[in-house]
Amino acid sequence: MAAENNQNEFLYKMSNTMRSGLVDVQKYLNELYRVEELEDFLDQKNNPVENVRAVLAPLVAQVADFQDYAETVTGRMELSLDEVDVYAVLDSVMTIADQLVEQKDGRVTLEEEIEEDLPSIDADAARLSQALLNLIHNAVKFTEQGYVTVRVGLEDGNILFEVRDTGIGISDEDQELVFEPFETILADKNDPRLGFGLGLKIVEHIIDLHDGETWFESKAGAGSSFFFTIPV
Repeated sequence: MAAENNQNEFLYKMSNTMRSGLVDVQKYLNELYRVEELEDFLDQKNNPVENVRAVLAPLVAQVADFQDYAETVTGRMELSLDEVDVYAVLDSVMTIADQLVEQKDGRVTLEEEIEEDLPSIDADAARLSQALLNLIHNAVKFTEQGYVTVRVGLEDGNILFEVRDTGIGISDEDQELVFEPFETILADKNDPRLGFGLGLKIVEHIIDLHDGETWFESKAGAGSSFFFTIPV
């Protein structure tokens, strides 16, 4: 246990340092776009600065996942609770979701099933958005053609969030791995969709901190539905 705690502390410190450094690099790159002398150069397609920004963005996201996971296992993640308008959260999340679906060139359609007159909830709006976006991102990533549906409604004193897709689904033997960190259901280790397997574990922890529940239903070749609840 002591060795595991030391490893988790090391992961936290390492990810925190790396994220801070990468964010600084992003900031300095963005400042180049304010330099008038560089305007013509930066307007050129595939210029080196733009290429560096493109490579840097996913690295920042991956390191952010490592930091969030490290906060999860070291007990450092804290919520900033406030009265949250569910519809305001959905507006911002679905704007980003639209951009994700656009990358599928029309092969995937984003659908909404949102109940009217949902009550406000005590939640961390940023973390709630992060959890929902993570599920949507996974659904889009593993759906080559079909639909991704976001459903939100009131059920048994909770706001129930569901992200349903018509993607590859999860086989029975792989389902126990879904919320395990650093695990993947993909057999091809060179698959470009392959990540570090941290996102769903982070989602589960965020919802736990909200006193909610997280679960899923899936069948290989027939898509998946991921759910979580936030108490009203």
